[in-house]
Amino acid sequence: MALGTPGGKGRDRLRLAGRCAALAGAAVLALGVLPWPEAVLILPALSPYVAVGSAAAARAATWITLLGLPVLVLAILLPRGFCRYACPVGLMAEMVGRLRRGGGRGGRRRVPPLGGWVLFLTLGGACLGYPVLLWMDPLVLATGSLGALRGPASLASAVAGLGLPLILLASLVAPNFWCGRLCPLGAMQDVATAMRDVPRRLARRRAAAPAATDPGSTAAGADPAPAAGGTEPAAAAAEVGPAARGWTLARRAVLGAGLGGAWTLASRAARGAARPPLRPPGAVAEDRFLGMCVRCGNCGRACPSGVIRPDLGRRGAAAFLAPELRFDADYCREDCRLCGAVCPSGALAALTLEQKRGVVLGVARVDLERCLLAGGQECTVCAVRCPYGAILVEPLPAQLTSYPGVVAGRCVGCGACEAACPTSPVKAITVVAGGGPAGAADPASPGP
Repeated sequence: MALGTPGGKGRDRLRLAGRCAALAGAAVLALGVLPWPEAVLILPALSPYVAVGSAAAARAATWITLLGLPVLVLAILLPRGFCRYACPVGLMAEMVGRLRRGGGRGGRRRVPPLGGWVLFLTLGGACLGYPVLLWMDPLVLATGSLGALRGPASLASAVAGLGLPLILLASLVAPNFWCGRLCPLGAMQDVATAMRDVPRRLARRRAAAPAATDPGSTAAGADPAPAAGGTEPAAAAAEVGPAARGWTLARRAVLGAGLGGAWTLASRAARGAARPPLRPPGAVAEDRFLGMCVRCGNCGRACPSGVIRPDLGRRGAAAFLAPELRFDADYCREDCRLCGAVCPSGALAALTLEQKRGVVLGVARVDLERCLLAGGQECTVCAVRCPYGAILVEPLPAQLTSYPGVVAGRCVGCGACEAACPTSPVKAITVVAGGGPAGAADPASPGP
């Protein structure tokens, strides 16, 4: 039926109702109103862009990865089917774009298609363990922005929630810019649709090959005879476009993947041997974490002690908004594993409680110049608060005082000692990643 007919209008209303229902469902998932904490990972995990990029980087697939496959299947059956029928960000961007007078397609023709480049850059980097732009997925950005409404107001939550507002602002200034030109999830659906047509195109080319080599068809070097009306044969004209587009797609894929791999190698060289920050339990290796983490904020919002916080630029642009542990007020509870349970990309593994208790986040180090006990004052709060019995009070040689010694074999870097330490503004005992020196003498005692 035509769109202008009553039946066509009814179909449009039905599609709009389905899209509004998908938007409402996305809001319910991202806002965390369901009684299951793990529900917040469903929305970003529905993206095949996140699923393929994270699985390639981790060299492994989990059940979470399978959530994105139906979207790819839909794209094979129906071009941009997810965008047209279910994408909550696409619906909001479309509604905002209609607010612009004369909008709807403004600016689209003047901007090259960048979404494919974002897609191939990310997948190329993922092959080397670092999917560079995985965080640009629209469902991830929506999760971060809607989820930011749940937590307490802060600069970190405000910055982390800017993704969706920026998409809507871009859609107001240039309608359809995000969906039509920049969205990597939309570009991935386009590639899936193009792959569906490859067998048909190859069959058409094989069928056209004998006619092209028939000496009776045309003279060598001569133009083919025009069909009635002075136009070229329809089959030949139809074959040129898809073939050319296919080669263009292949070139972009190879070049984009190569640039993504180069980006990965350059980022690793730039980080060098610098000490990594403390990451949440279950984090993959640092050289993959910054790429696999999509900055959705789920882990920080799920943390009951509030020790997972986004980096606001202290460690450079590559680590911007990536979660790190800070133990200034509380510690990583030994009976909690929520951060890994809500991670949609695999940057944080979903650990059991038994596995979580065996994860070493870092090691505590004591600064004797700041330690109250080493300075002759009465204080053993770090030893009392340690849930693993990893801090023992030891006599300080050649002095009539003692100091807290860290048993490295027991310490898991939970941060209970650092949170409890009364010295201010700098703590006398801190947890560092990797167990290296913290800039002061290391009085760690050997294990018993």
